[in-house]
Amino acid sequence: MKENFDLNVCYRKVFEIISTECNMQKVINSIADYAEVSFLVVDIGGKVLAASGKKQDMGYLSEQEIDYNDSMIKIITKCIECQNKNEQKTSTYIEDDGEYKVVNSIEVKGNTEGFCIEIISSDADMSEDEKELICQVNDITCQALGMVLERYGTQVHYHSSTLRRMIARSLFEGETEERLRLKGMQEMYDAYVKAPFIVATLELKKDSMVCLQKAGNQIIDVYHNSFVYIKERTLSVLFCDIHLEETKGIIRHILDKICEKYDMLCGFSDVFEKIELIDKKSFMVLRALEIGRKVEPDKRLYMEYDYYIQIVCSCAAPYIGKARYLEHELLQLKFEDEAKGTEFYNTLKEYLLHGNNVSMTSKKLYIHRNTMIYRLGKINEILDVDINDPVVSRRLMLSIMLQEQEESM
Repeated sequence: MKENFDLNVCYRKVFEIISTECNMQKVINSIADYAEVSFLVVDIGGKVLAASGKKQDMGYLSEQEIDYNDSMIKIITKCIECQNKNEQKTSTYIEDDGEYKVVNSIEVKGNTEGFCIEIISSDADMSEDEKELICQVNDITCQALGMVLERYGTQVHYHSSTLRRMIARSLFEGETEERLRLKGMQEMYDAYVKAPFIVATLELKKDSMVCLQKAGNQIIDVYHNSFVYIKERTLSVLFCDIHLEETKGIIRHILDKICEKYDMLCGFSDVFEKIELIDKKSFMVLRALEIGRKVEPDKRLYMEYDYYIQIVCSCAAPYIGKARYLEHELLQLKFEDEAKGTEFYNTLKEYLLHGNNVSMTSKKLYIHRNTMIYRLGKINEILDVDINDPVVSRRLMLSIMLQEQEESM
């Protein structure tokens, strides 16, 4: 730290910036230049938001540029431990791999939204008074950054603990298990992230961060063993310890009420056992939501299981294209319908969807059973296959689904 250092200058610098531009990058650059230290600003999951000396338009810095990885979470958890022990939100002085860091949480309306890490190359010949001064510099910076985050409106105000939110962020951002199981997170992870699981994705019909926050709070209040992660217009939830069939019904009821109250749509998974599947389940749930919204717009809840075939076909359609089974013959059915006003294509689709059951399909289409049998005979003639052969039926169903997915995309 420079000689004749004046803490009041730090106050003046940061709050002059806040009063004009409210720029996170300029705040930390200004203090770093004056105090001759470095700053790193991270969110609650340890992802870098800004670093002194870096251009703001770089966005999130890569792990190759900032080689902290696991040590970042270690530093954050040490800070949380010290704050919990001392019961106050002041900066913590930490030695880490030969470097000395001062860490404090960035608070917005009582919620921890990130951490400011002040990096000092060496504490050689640094007195206790100087260490205290360095901590005060970091406290000032944290106050300023809290104001910046609040004005940006990007903060996520929901009332779960910081560690629980860090775990939620790591789970839904696909970070490694090793990062989750560091000191400070191990005990909570083992206690609460327990199989079986259900994943849900809730999406607003209209942008409203407040609604997302309220919905997240309500889920945590009603189902305590859940992890909530908010990003842009989406609310992702991991429900843990789903052992009873009754619990599945309760979760469905919770999601339905929240969607009704906050005008949201929701896709959710069936129960699964391995946490390693969370990425794939989240993907399938989001696809179920996208597909369900198009084909059944009057619904609020879309379950992965109900759209399983469509989800699989939506992934395969771009690769298979028009190389589908009996593609030409199925097009002939459509041409026949257009030319003569028949209903062969839709009849075939409903027949296959209803397990090749004549009675059920005729009821669905509101036609006489004899009409149904006549149509099936004509369909067999045009396609020149036995549509009641189980292998042919499966291939035809997949081909129709692939065709519809290609058209929807």
